[in-house]
Amino acid sequence: MSGNPGAHATITISREELYALIWAAPLKKVAEQLGTTGTELSRLWGQHNIARPDNGHWTRVELGMPVKVHALEPARSGIPDCIEIVRKPPRPPKALASETDAQVKPEKAPGIGERVTRPHPLVAEWIAIREKEVRARDTVYDHRLKRLVTPVPLTPADRRRLLVADAIFKAVEARGVTVRKGERFALLMLQGAEQIEFQLRYRMKRGKRPLDARELRWREPGAQDWRYELYETDSLVFEIKTWMPGGRPEWEDSRQGRIEERLGEVVDGILAAFPALEAVRRQREDDKRRHQEAERERYRREEERRLDKARFRKLLELAGNWREAEAARAFLAVLRDALPIDGEAVGGVETVEWLAWAERRIEAHDRLAGDPRSVLEEIASVTGGTYRD
Repeated sequence: MSGNPGAHATITISREELYALIWAAPLKKVAEQLGTTGTELSRLWGQHNIARPDNGHWTRVELGMPVKVHALEPARSGIPDCIEIVRKPPRPPKALASETDAQVKPEKAPGIGERVTRPHPLVAEWIAIREKEVRARDTVYDHRLKRLVTPVPLTPADRRRLLVADAIFKAVEARGVTVRKGERFALLMLQGAEQIEFQLRYRMKRGKRPLDARELRWREPGAQDWRYELYETDSLVFEIKTWMPGGRPEWEDSRQGRIEERLGEVVDGILAAFPALEAVRRQREDDKRRHQEAERERYRREEERRLDKARFRKLLELAGNWREAEAARAFLAVLRDALPIDGEAVGGVETVEWLAWAERRIEAHDRLAGDPRSVLEEIASVTGGTYRD
């Protein structure tokens, strides 16, 4: 970059240098750095075939979302590689401005009128509620100030807030977003399966207010004669209250300009919030699905472990029965030799019948006495719930 940095100087800059600048900072900052206007820079970008960031690029950067960077294409035939930018003279300080300049009516911010015409249904409802409260001449609870207030007709600050709200609502609804009320004074914007909660308000501050006559009558001796109260400043804020990756974005009046001058940025930020929330939702759904799959796998392995343990327990039971049967057979053989054949009946049952009963019980107790496959069949019939202890 070359040239005299004076107020009326001409700056010479290459296509590569201008391309690097416009992808490093927003349009307004680059224009200020080069001493020109955003309109002039946009004209030069088109003339010299320089790719510029997409709409909402810098909002996505602030939200930590991925962005697409367009490569610098070759210069068109016949267009020089160097670009000359005429710096604009700085605006005079307010104290030095002429009377003619003071009489010039400031330009309206895009999308904002001087009064609400054909208001959005939600804005129309707010206006109707205020008019009804004013007619009722009764105090109402202001949830923003957290105290009872006497309703008054719309103030200039109220009208400004309604104008900004009306412009934002209409702009986002033109892009497929639905604006509606939620529960407990919540304001919502919906697109597809995603939902964000937002608010448009004046920044609040806490200040001291002298006690009125009624409050002074109830004041305890020696107590302070003032109390803290919230009040609205003249700084208008639009903020997304829903959790967002990278933080909850907000736009506020500042020295760089009022929020009316940043409506495009606000709308782009709102529209960028929905895909960001969708990505978070899908990630959470994927995490939940993986967790459920892991739980199912853990449960399956636990069931296999319980089944294996139960089957082995059954095997040990059958092995124990076999050992007991073998011991019973040996005992029965000794008992048979020891008993007289024509001995007296015991318990009304003959000796032969007692021995036959014992043999049947031993055979039933020993599964190997019959078909050996029955041992495997009995083990296979075991389930994880066969043993409850």
